[in-house]
This record gives sequence, structure tokens and C-alpha cells, in this order.
Amino acid sequence: MGSPQARVPSLLCFAFSSLLLSACSSSSDLDVLLKLKPALTGPGGSGLHDWVAPNPSSLSPTAHCSFSGVSCDRDSRVVSLYVVFVPLFGYIPPEIGLLDGLVNLTLAADNLTGPLPQEMAKLTSLRLLNLSNNGLLNGSFPGEILAGMTELEVLDVYNNNFTGSLPVEVVGLKKLRELHLGGNYFTGEIPEAFAEIEGLEYFGVQGNTLTGKVPVSFARLKNLRGLYLGYFNNYTSGIPPEFGLLSQLEVLDMGNCNLSGEIPPSLGQLKNLNTLFLQVNKLTGTVPPELSDLGSLMSLDLSINSLTGEIPMSFSKLKNLKLLNLFRNNMVGSIPEFIGDLPNLEVLKVWENNFTWKLPENLGRNGRFLELDVTSNHFTGLIPPDLCKSGKLKYLILMENNFFGPIPEGLGKCPSLQKVRIAKNWLNGTIPAGIFNLPKAEIIELNDNIFSGELPREMSGDKLRILSVSNNWVSGEIPPAIGNFKNLQTLSLESNRFSGKIPAELFSPQNLSKVSISGNKLTGEIPDSISQSPTLGLVDLSRNKLGGEIPKGLSNLKILSVLNFSWNRLTGEIPDEIRVMTSLTSLDLSNNDLSGRVPLGGQFLVFNDSSFAGNPGLCSPRHGPCPSPLSFARNHTSFTSLKVIITVTGLVTVMLFITVTVYVMRKRRLERSRSWKLTAFQRLDFKAKDVLECLKDENIIGKGGAGIVYRGSMPYGVDVAIKRLVGRGGGCNDHGFSAEIQTLGQIRHRNIVRLLGYVSNKDTNLLLYEYMSNGSLGELLHGPKGGHLQWEMRYRIAVEAAMGLRYLHHDCSPLIIHRDVKSNNILLDSDFAAHVADFGLAKFLQDSGASECMSSVAGSYGYIAPEYAYTLKVDEKSDVYSFGVVLLELVAGRRPVGDFGDGVDIVRWVRKTVSELSQPSEAASVLAVVDPRLSGYPLESVVHLFKTAMRCVEDESCRRPTMREVVNVLTNLPTPAVAEPNLL
Repeated sequence: MGSPQARVPSLLCFAFSSLLLSACSSSSDLDVLLKLKPALTGPGGSGLHDWVAPNPSSLSPTAHCSFSGVSCDRDSRVVSLYVVFVPLFGYIPPEIGLLDGLVNLTLAADNLTGPLPQEMAKLTSLRLLNLSNNGLLNGSFPGEILAGMTELEVLDVYNNNFTGSLPVEVVGLKKLRELHLGGNYFTGEIPEAFAEIEGLEYFGVQGNTLTGKVPVSFARLKNLRGLYLGYFNNYTSGIPPEFGLLSQLEVLDMGNCNLSGEIPPSLGQLKNLNTLFLQVNKLTGTVPPELSDLGSLMSLDLSINSLTGEIPMSFSKLKNLKLLNLFRNNMVGSIPEFIGDLPNLEVLKVWENNFTWKLPENLGRNGRFLELDVTSNHFTGLIPPDLCKSGKLKYLILMENNFFGPIPEGLGKCPSLQKVRIAKNWLNGTIPAGIFNLPKAEIIELNDNIFSGELPREMSGDKLRILSVSNNWVSGEIPPAIGNFKNLQTLSLESNRFSGKIPAELFSPQNLSKVSISGNKLTGEIPDSISQSPTLGLVDLSRNKLGGEIPKGLSNLKILSVLNFSWNRLTGEIPDEIRVMTSLTSLDLSNNDLSGRVPLGGQFLVFNDSSFAGNPGLCSPRHGPCPSPLSFARNHTSFTSLKVIITVTGLVTVMLFITVTVYVMRKRRLERSRSWKLTAFQRLDFKAKDVLECLKDENIIGKGGAGIVYRGSMPYGVDVAIKRLVGRGGGCNDHGFSAEIQTLGQIRHRNIVRLLGYVSNKDTNLLLYEYMSNGSLGELLHGPKGGHLQWEMRYRIAVEAAMGLRYLHHDCSPLIIHRDVKSNNILLDSDFAAHVADFGLAKFLQDSGASECMSSVAGSYGYIAPEYAYTLKVDEKSDVYSFGVVLLELVAGRRPVGDFGDGVDIVRWVRKTVSELSQPSEAASVLAVVDPRLSGYPLESVVHLFKTAMRCVEDESCRRPTMREVVNVLTNLPTPAVAEPNLL
């Protein structure tokens, strides 16, 4: 050995070398991060703004450690890259493999594209790899990159687009604790070898399209705490009884995955289980009493199966139970008294069973009750008086039973109530006044009972959307205070004993869409205020004693589809303005005292003679000449002359007013043009003034509920679609609107119409979209050239439109509900590729996973999902229903409404047509409804699309597929060859 003096230089040299190596490594990591940034952000992305090269004069070896999402160790090596919920819209480049010191790589919810680079195999120090919720990482998962990641503890690729088999390579990751592979398109069976990952605590493959049997070998995973196997997987077995050996299991989620057989009693051995979800399967038999041994159980969902028998009496031991869902089974018996004694029970849903007797009187006395739904059973007796003892009861749903007696007064003092749905019982007495003053109530349905007395004079509630008191014995006048429900959308008071006049205030709520007060004893005239409610879609005032003339101004009701004034005492002539009400598909003016001619042309071509029957003074020129006008007006000559003078004078006044108004508006437009601002989401070679010059009537290519659309020819030969929004002012000062538009401007998908930018000032917003030269699917399919759109092209359009909706629902951030899916909102480019359009005013889903959004306009007539009539809310499944209607249009070549008679849409027509077949089959069903203009189509392919459409238009939203599943079904065989359309 050398002397100590000799070793000193060596130690100094070693220390200096280590320091130099550390400095070089940190400098290298900085370079890598700067190379990663442009790839991660992509051309249309944003974020990572502080990832910039430092000034060379002040270069610090730790500069990159302060970048957002970056963490370093003591040697300034990057050990953690954590970037979540950032709209990057890029991809993971091969350079990621140079960050070989990474312990945590989390790039979640960043809209990244794929595939994953092989260079990730160099990240051998990783303990956590989280690429979840990107949605566009596609292709097979490259399992070979995992070979060297021997330290990996968490692998999370949930909610992407990976396909193929599950990566069996994970079996080699002996330290793995969490494996999340759900929300993808993995196929095949779950490998039995996964049971060799002995330390696994959480395993999730939910939301794929897996098949085969549920692996019994998983019973060997003694450390499992969460097991998620359900949702759109399609297993061919039941629940393995061996799962009762998973002693550490806390969550077992096997909902909606085609399970069959009985629930194994051995599950009662899972002492740590707090959540058991087995809903939406094909389970049979009774509920095992052994489940009462699950002392930690908080949530039990066995709904939508074929279970029989009674609720086990031993369930009285489930003291921690908060949620009990048993709805849509075949269970019998009564609800045991002990259910009301469960100290933590918050939610009880047992609807659509065969339960009998009465509800426990003590229900709600635990002070925690939130939701009760017992719809469609055979319950009787009184409504329990203490349901709202907690002051937290939100949903009270008792419909379609045999309850009797009055509504407990306490429910009228329950400020937390949001839904009161107690229709179709035998309830009686006067409705408590407090029911009409619940501050959070959104739905109050009291119809089809035997309530009597009068409605209270005072009413209030800013959130009430549905009020139904129809089919009772309620009398007295309709309270004007109904107008205080500012957000009321549906009012049903028909078939009662109301008298007096219709209050003008009844039509004051600005979102009112349905008013039905037929079958009462109302008198007086129809108030003129009806024409000031432009959102009305249905008005039924029939079977009353209303007099006077039909109000003027009905043409203001631009989306009215059903109007029924029959069986009243109306006089005068039918307003000619109804001729231009193109949305009106059902009109009934029969059995009144109307006179004069039935107007010809326009929308009157849609109505048949029954709409006007029972009016002796009416005549229709369609059935011969009407009597001479002199015979009608012999005693009214002077009055007619006066009307002519007044009309001419009015016309002159109006023309003068229009001239002055146009002059003033043009002058103001010129003044405002200086303040127009163009906001672009990509490079645009034109300016705001180029857009404004295109706002001419001759450039209009479409009008809809959202606004007017112009075709704009920009400099350098670029065409754009300019949408001028109606009723949306604020321009750049509307920060909420600007934020929405900024988000929409980041959306990039080949089947989504791209938002190029917008032009705005303080009064107006003009959205700029890429121009689609072949118009909309609706115009093409239902126009004169629809017969030339043959099957191959129809199928391709269906697939491409589905892919666009899938992106909105599952892959973009934030997720988007379209809310107005229809054939006219599927646009076709020069190659007839489909692009989903007109979702600019859609509501965004929050990251918390809320799936409902409020809607004042829920779509277009004929496309609206049936549940909207009850909830007035839309979600992803509402879009799925609308898309199903579009698919039926493609199959049948018919419009959604108007071809089948009053009140019948395409869904009802298809169901009726199919149900009447003498020898029903899939092929016969298609042949009965298929577009006769189609020739030489592949029957198997049409049947495939037809079956998908019928799944999409299921009445119950829970039975409809997701758009992700729709795409998967449509892109599987049989798939027709793509052909060019014949449009000659």
C-alpha cells in the first residue's frame, strides 16, 4: 500500500471526476428536456412554457430542476417527470430513454399520441410509469420495453387506445404492486400467468373487450386489495368461488361483464371488502345470506340481474352499509324493518322488482338518508314520515306503486330535495304548500294520483325544471306564481279541475319547452304572452272552454313542433302565419268555432283534414271552391276596408322604419368594424376584414339554432365556413365563452370539423371553421341525390362519424357532450370523409367524472333521447341515442320525423314495422325498412349496422353502448369495401 501522502492526490482526482461527471449528467438532462419539449407539445399543443434554455452567462447546473413537472436528486439528475392535465397534443419521442435516472414518469391526461418508443426500455430505474388518460396512444402495447424495468411498482396505462392482447411481459415485474390496463381495446383472455405477480395489490382490466373465463388462479394473489374486471368485457363464466380466499380484498368490481350463474356464498369470507359491484350481469338465484358477514361493506350493487328471493334478514349486521342497489331484478317480499335501522344507510334503490307490503316506518330516522327509489313495485301504505330527518334527502322516487294517504308535511320542509317523483299512486289530500317552495327542487312529479284542493298562491324555486300535477282532482285557478319558476321547462297540469283564466305569467319562464293544461275547465282567451316564449316545443290547451281568437305571433315560436287547441270555443280565422312554422309537425284545431278558409301551402301541406274538423265555419280549398268571400263578409265591408287602410298604413310605416334601421345599423357596423379582432388557432393568411366582407346574404349556406353560416372565400383561394352565433354577445369580454372557444380551438381529429379561429367584437362572435365542400349528410341523404349514396359510402360515413364522437366523449380534454347529434351536423369534405360539426356550445364534462350536464336545448326534434322528457339532462348516452337515429337514417333513407304521421318518429316506426313481421328475423327486419333506393348492398353489412343502431336507441340509457364500443363494433367484420360515391 502507498503512504497516506500518496493517496491524497488520488482521492482528490476521484472527487473531481465525480463532480465533473455529475455536472455533465445534469447538463445532459437539460439538453434532453429541451429536446423533449417540441415533441411533447406538438404543433397544436401548449404547456411547458418554462422549459427554456437558460442564459449561457448565468447557466446553472440545476436550472432544469425548476422546470414545471421536473424533480431532481442531489446530483441534479432528473428523477421525476410529472406532467398531468396539460393539453400537449404531442408524442413521446425516443429521447425519453436518455433520462435514465427517472424513477417516476407520469404523463397523464395530456392528449399524447402513440406509439410508445422502444427507447423507453432504457428507463431501468423506473418505479412508477403512468401514461393514463391520453386516449390516443394506439396500437399494441410494446411489452418488450418492460423487460429491464425490474424496479417498476406501478404501471398505469388506463384509458388509452391500446389494442391486441394484454402484455404478458408484466409477469416479469416481480415488484409490481399496481397494474392498470382498463379503458383500452385489449382483446383475448386474461392470462393465467398474471397470478404469478405475487405482490400485486391492484389489478384493473375494466372497460376492454376481453373474453374467456375469469381466471380462477387470481385467488392466489393474497395481497390483492382492488380487483376491477368489469365494464364491456364479455366473459363466459361466473364468479369463481375461490375469490373468497382473497382475504385482503377491499374492492371487487365485476359490473357489466356478462357474468352468469349464482353469487358464490364464499364471498362472505372477504372481511375487508368495502365495495362489491356485480351490477348489469346475468346472475341468478338468491342473494346469499353469507354476504352479511362482510362487516366492512359500504357499497353493494347487485342491480340489473335476474336475482330472486327476498332480502336476507341477516343483512341487519351490515352496520357500515351506505349504498344498497337491488333494482331491476325479480326479488319479492317486503323491505325488512331493520333497513331503517342501518345507521349509515344513505342510498336505497330497489325499483323494478316485485316487492310488496309497506316501507319501514323508521326509514330515514338514521339521519343520513340521501336517496330512495322504489319505483315499479307493489308497495302500499303511507309514505314514511321521517324520510328527510337528516335534512339531506335529495331524491325521493316512489312512482308506480300503491301508496295512499297524504304527502307528509315534513317533505314540504326538506330544503335538500332535488327530485320528488311520486306519480302513479293513490295519494290524496291537499298537496303541502312547501312542496312548491323547495329551493333545490329540479323535478316535481305528482301526476296520476287523487290529490284535491287548490295549488298554493305562493311558489318559488330557481332550479325547478319539471312540474307535473296532471291527472288529479286539483281545482281552483292556476296560480300566476308558476311564472316564478324561472328555469321551468315542462309544465303538465292536464286532466284536473282547474277553472278561470290562463295567467299570462305562465309563459314567462325563458326555457319553457312543454306546456300541457288540457282537460280542465279553463275560460277566457289564450294569453298573448304565449308568443313570447320562443323555446316552446309542445303546447296542448285542448279540452277546455277557451274563447277568442288564436293569438297572433305564433310564428315567433321557431321550434314549436306540437300545437293542440282542439275542443275549445275559439273563433275567428286560422292565422296565415302558421304557414311559415316549418318546425310544426302536429297541429290540431278541431272542434272549435273557427271560420274562413284553411290557408294553403307552406306547412299546411303537412296537416290532414282531421286537424281542422268540427269547425262548421271553416272551408278547405283542397276539397272544392270555398264560398264567395262576399258570403263571409257581407256584413263586414266597412270593417274590411278599415283593415286595408290600417294594413297599408302599417306597411308604409314598417318600410320607413326598416329603411332608417338599415341605415343606422350600417353606420354602426362601419364604426364597429375598427374594433373587430381575429383570434387564430393556427396560421391564417387572412385578416378580420376579409371575414367581415363575406357576411352577405348571397353567401349564406345554412341556418340553425346556433346561428347563421356563411361561406367565406379568403385571399389565396382558401374557403372557410363562418358561423355567426345568435344571441351570444360579449365577444372578447366574455371570458367564459373565450375559454370554451380556446379549448375547442385545440381539438385536432380527422373526423372533427376544425375550428380555425374566431372574429369578435363587443357584440358579436364569428366562428371560423374549415369548409366542407360536400355539405351535410342530411342534405345529401334526403336530397335529390340521396339515391346515389350507396351502401359502402354510407357505412364509411357511419364509422367516421362514430370515431369523431368517440374522440369527443373519451379522448379529448376536457371531455365533451355534443348535445345535438344529427345528420345535418355530420359534414362531408371533398373526399366525402365525415366530420362531426356544431358542438361549439357543448357543455364540458369535468375531470371529476360527472356525466350529466344541464341543458336548456337538448337537441333536435326526432333525435332527442327519451329520458330527457323526465330528467331534462343530457349525457354521453344521449348523444349515443341521437347517433343511433342517424344510423337508422342511413339504413332506411328516411328523415327522423315527418314521414310516418303525427307523433311518430323513425325509431317508433322501425320498432312497429319489425314487430308486425309474420316471420321475424334480422334479415327480414332490415328488408322491411331498408332504403329502396339502395341497390346491390351486402345484406350482412346492413344487418350489422342496423343491429348497432337498435342498440344505440335503447329506451334505457344504461343499455346503450358507449361511442368507444360503437366504433369497436362497426370496425369489426363485416366491413364493406370503401367505394367512391356515385353522384352523377
